[in-house]
Amino acid sequence: MIQKFKTIVLAGGLVVLTGGHFAVNHDSTAAHAATLETISKTTVEEVNAAVLAFQEIGSLRREDPINTDAIRSAYVNSIQALAQQADAANDLALDGIVLAAIDEIGSNNEPELAAQVIDKTLQHVFFLTILDRVTAVRDDFDVTDTETLNLKWNEAVAAFEAIKGTAARENKVLTADRQSIQTGDNPTLDIQISMAFERGRNALNKQNLAEDKIEISIVRQIIRLSLARAYYIGVLREVEGIISNRNRDIAEAREKQKEGENFYRIIEDFITRENAMGSELIKAQFTGDVAQVEADQIVSELSKGFIGRVRAELTANEASIVDNRGRALEVAEEAILYANTFLADLELRLDSASRVSLETALNSLKAASNDMDAAIAEQARRTATDILLAYEQTLNVADYEQTQNTPFVDAAVTSFQTIGSLRRQSPVDAQAIMDAYTGELQQLTKFIDSIHGLAMDADILAAIDNISNNQQVPLAAQVIDKTLQRVFVLTLHNRVVLVLNSFGDLSVSELELEWDRAFAAFQAIKGTTARENKVLTADRQSIESGSNPYLDSRITLAFILGKDAIVNVASDGMEQIVLASERIVAPLVRSYFIGVLREVEGIVENRARDIDEALEKQVEGIYFYRIVELAVSRFNSSGNALIKSQLSGDLSAVNANQIVSEISKALIGLVNNELTEFEQALGSDSEQAKLVAEIAALYTQIILPDLELRLDATKRVKIENALQDLIEAGANNDQAKGVAAQQSITGLLAEYANTLI
Repeated sequence: MIQKFKTIVLAGGLVVLTGGHFAVNHDSTAAHAATLETISKTTVEEVNAAVLAFQEIGSLRREDPINTDAIRSAYVNSIQALAQQADAANDLALDGIVLAAIDEIGSNNEPELAAQVIDKTLQHVFFLTILDRVTAVRDDFDVTDTETLNLKWNEAVAAFEAIKGTAARENKVLTADRQSIQTGDNPTLDIQISMAFERGRNALNKQNLAEDKIEISIVRQIIRLSLARAYYIGVLREVEGIISNRNRDIAEAREKQKEGENFYRIIEDFITRENAMGSELIKAQFTGDVAQVEADQIVSELSKGFIGRVRAELTANEASIVDNRGRALEVAEEAILYANTFLADLELRLDSASRVSLETALNSLKAASNDMDAAIAEQARRTATDILLAYEQTLNVADYEQTQNTPFVDAAVTSFQTIGSLRRQSPVDAQAIMDAYTGELQQLTKFIDSIHGLAMDADILAAIDNISNNQQVPLAAQVIDKTLQRVFVLTLHNRVVLVLNSFGDLSVSELELEWDRAFAAFQAIKGTTARENKVLTADRQSIESGSNPYLDSRITLAFILGKDAIVNVASDGMEQIVLASERIVAPLVRSYFIGVLREVEGIVENRARDIDEALEKQVEGIYFYRIVELAVSRFNSSGNALIKSQLSGDLSAVNANQIVSEISKALIGLVNNELTEFEQALGSDSEQAKLVAEIAALYTQIILPDLELRLDATKRVKIENALQDLIEAGANNDQAKGVAAQQSITGLLAEYANTLI
């Protein structure tokens, strides 16, 4: 079994960074706020019609068979405009998700799951319809008349009717043994939200302008965060359903998992802001094996995210308590509302006295904010902060635990960070950089050179010499930085592959050491993996920022899961190590492709106005590209030559569309290669089929934003759905499902390839 998985490594994505230099040893084994202007085209009547259509779809999706045409008609005629408006205001693709799910029902591809996707996605539409309108009213309160504000407020009230039932449900809390979820008290969120709407309606009369403006801000938070809590409860309700059914009714458990996945999307942004890695873990559990869903972990990661939000509001209160009463009151209310989500869990993990103390402190903060009493507010914040810290320490959250000392790699990372500071100084001190480089960092560079037949040490020394001679100092500084990043990328890669090669041969502590060394190397380049995505502009002439894919969190989570597989010595440990390794390397590759595009953006934006800046960006681009060049050359050698030519030649020749296209062609080749491997394994080797399907999904993710730009959001959703089907088919040896998924992916990739230049 171990030997087989070692063979899979070479078929997967791990070779994209080294071209196979580390061969397997077979001998040993987002959100944009809407304004009244952007949402002014809708009316209360249209929202009411959308609510009625949603209720109709609710009945239709429970029929057997489900009437696809009737659902499509109800959606397109009455709800689609709201969905598209929510998409535009919040940079989402809810319309595409709904349309793709309707098509899934039409093709009889797990229609029960698709029906849940439709229901929860439409709830997301109404959730955002409410938030966008109450936010727009808050933002335009000073400059818009009461009548106009009331029209939009009434639309929010109308939209609430669609999801009022979700807000009316009982609380869900962790069981005493922390193994599952059970029902708690009913927080009557539907009543609280309805009362907040009435308070807001009264404030719109503007009888006391200053106080009414504060009131609108507060009731907006009550509506917004009470709805968020309702969907937090919804997530836990589905976790309960997964756990209670997975050993007796797998179909029901999978349906609950799909509901949980789509409920979580509604509140994902609330968690990601303060707990991006925890959010990735939650999503992984809602899209993976139902046997791996852990109630305690999900509750803990949710709580960690909301704790972060409470702390943020406490900080905002401290900044505003002296001179901005309205803001201080608003954030004090937010702190209470965020804390309400986890109070029951806090009581379970600590005690009832701690819960009462936190509630008392937060209410005291609210009263002190109203009175602008800084002293009492400070005491309340301190009490709340202490309780939050005690609670956080009881949570079962994902965290990488280094168990072996890695002094050599740690010293090299520290030297790299020192050089990072030195190269930003003016003037740049070449001798100081040389002093920092000499030692473990240079030794590591030479070691990597010797393994891969490179000359990075010579490049770094030449760049230091250029700085010393005051020759093209900014360019030389970039050469040093990007070359050293390559050193750490290859160090990480080598340690990971060594673990794969030696799994079953080395002891657990020896495997832990190599994995810890890889993680230590990752600390040097973690900042690069934390950057926002870069995508082609709509006119395809340049590059612009996209959403943050949180690749640093994904990589860290993969390290955690890999370490668990090493330590726990499970029967499927090698399979888990291979999967963790691919989940490290693929996001790492994506990070450096993003880096390349970031520099292409800099070239295009600066070449006509700041030639020196453009040249510096070009140097950064070519050195970033060298790190991932093999990911392109393996399946697109001519495209590789074109990219290198543009990143080292005349600035005017740099063509953003061409560079993106050539990268995409290479990745399509890689994915198609994995699909061929999948076809060969399907039906005969479920472990291999599942792994190559996972690899195909990881590398397809890199091109999805561009695919959406060139095709549309619905086709992006369809290929994402097909990739999930591919993974499930591989795991279950479901040949019919696997063939259908593969054909869908291949067809969409071919259609996308035809749009590339």
